[in-house]
Amino acid sequence: MRNTIIDIALAEELISMRKVFTDDVIMETFGTQHQYSRFSAPLYNLEGNNVKGLSLRFETNRTQGFMKHSLGLMLREGASTNLILDLCIYPNGARSHMDRARRITIYGSHIHILNDVHKVDVDYNKITWSDCFSLFREKANVEFSSSKVIGPFEGELL
Repeated sequence: MRNTIIDIALAEELISMRKVFTDDVIMETFGTQHQYSRFSAPLYNLEGNNVKGLSLRFETNRTQGFMKHSLGLMLREGASTNLILDLCIYPNGARSHMDRARRITIYGSHIHILNDVHKVDVDYNKITWSDCFSLFREKANVEFSSSKVIGPFEGELL
């Protein structure tokens, strides 16, 4: 099982609740070959108060020939931090997720919402990181009010 969420009702409420993020989103590159880009930060409710235990996590892994993107909502419960929503963008033909319990294999992009996984119908060859970011905002119900959003590996010299 991907998550061991203690309070499913709370997690469902947090996903459906309107949330806001006011700071800049600037993904940072790291790794011995600069193959990873990451951003994480806490989330706030519409009144500007921190939502206890809830945070953003965006990651991109650059491999030979393609990139894998993961845009997620994390919930910290006690000592555990679990993904409650995770949008995963993979090449269309790549095996991306196998659910042994349900005996299904998903190829390409998918989304985890709590303990369920669903295929996301996007064309990997045409989707940009900005498109992924927009889809995540919609699915996670998060409003980003900063005009500065710098995606993975932006500004690098090739």
